[in-house]
Amino acid sequence: MTQTSLQMGLVPGPTARQPFPGRILAPIERRIGRLAMARLYSVFDQGASGLANILALAILGRALPVEQFGALGMMIGLHYFVAGFHRSAIVLPFLTVHHDDPTSKSSHADCSSWWWLAAIGGLLLGTVLATIAGLIHLFREGVPEAAWLIQPLLLAAFVTPAMLAAEFTRRWLFQIARADLVALFAFVYFCILVGSAMIAADASPDASAGACGWAAASLGSAIPALFVLRPTRLQRPGLARIIADHRAEARWLAWANLPYAVYGSATIVVLIGAIIGPVAAGVFTAARTLTNPAMSIVSAIDSTDKPRATRALAEHGAAGLHDAIARTRRLIAIATGLYLATVAIWAGPITEFAFRGQYADVTTDVRLLAFAFFLAGLNQPSETRLIVLKAGRTLLQIRTISAIFALSVLLLSARSGIAGMAAAVATVQAFNLLLLSAAERRVASKDTSR
Repeated sequence: MTQTSLQMGLVPGPTARQPFPGRILAPIERRIGRLAMARLYSVFDQGASGLANILALAILGRALPVEQFGALGMMIGLHYFVAGFHRSAIVLPFLTVHHDDPTSKSSHADCSSWWWLAAIGGLLLGTVLATIAGLIHLFREGVPEAAWLIQPLLLAAFVTPAMLAAEFTRRWLFQIARADLVALFAFVYFCILVGSAMIAADASPDASAGACGWAAASLGSAIPALFVLRPTRLQRPGLARIIADHRAEARWLAWANLPYAVYGSATIVVLIGAIIGPVAAGVFTAARTLTNPAMSIVSAIDSTDKPRATRALAEHGAAGLHDAIARTRRLIAIATGLYLATVAIWAGPITEFAFRGQYADVTTDVRLLAFAFFLAGLNQPSETRLIVLKAGRTLLQIRTISAIFALSVLLLSARSGIAGMAAAVATVQAFNLLLLSAAERRVASKDTSR
């Protein structure tokens, strides 16, 4: 039986092997507590990367024509579309592995095999995106309205391997109790991305130049992390064992990502761009830029609370899991609610400041998306419960129903423009929350009765 449960190194662990460099803030960690500092590091990580993305998009949104900004927004949406499969099939199973000593040689060898699986997966997904772009180019005369998708597809193929590599090294550092290095490399990511966006906006204001910033920032954080992590050479037996042990659950989780991509907060721009066009994708990206930090808050909380939920189930059973999920939901509601309420109330001045009046008409869209993203954050703890309880098939069913509902609502809302689409997104998230809540209670009751 494989090692199960989840630990990302967020509690004080063994000190037999501490990768370079040493813990610079060790005295503060001892005073505050390693667990509390891990949460602070995680919040800084998501805050720095989220703020970098906001600033980069705001800088480029001011400089790029709306169509080019739409292509950049589509690139990001396409990346997160395929990244969802990578996360579901590789990252989530990796996070459900527990090592008694996360710094041991056996743990390092196991994590190295996971790293190679993640790297190969990232390259394959980039190849898929490039292949789709090639097919559209080949048949562009038959579907001329789809020709504009070639550029964002190629840009997504370019940035995806680097961005997925950076994400996995970040997760691995959490596993070995080096959340401090995660925060450090997030700062590196921030500096490179914002600096690259400023250079691109001044020297070459187009989507291609902007995409280089995401690739450079991802490599700039992933490469130093790999020097710290020092993955071993690819070992085929270890890779084959991981695939065999996790194939079943990874398959359900990966399939569950497909419908989720239809209505997910990071990927729905792809559907909007495909239905309405590049200008709509640009306007929607501008509106989403201001509300997206809420999802960074959710990710920061999820980085520490998903492993805590798994640990609670292992140590205290269903009651412990229930308490952990409830705490997470309250924290997400308070943290995202405060931010999104601020954005909704002052949507006009904030939009004017961020984009210098280029997207002055998105105030209503921003307010609708603020409500939608608040609901999306509340969905996260319910999905965590299903993932921890290995209910991948249930999650797939819920996401499929929500995706069908989302497609129907979005198509009906297309004639109302971006505001209609934003209202549809909020409606879909509310519908999904109801489905998740019902499934969560059903799965939890079954687990308790065993």
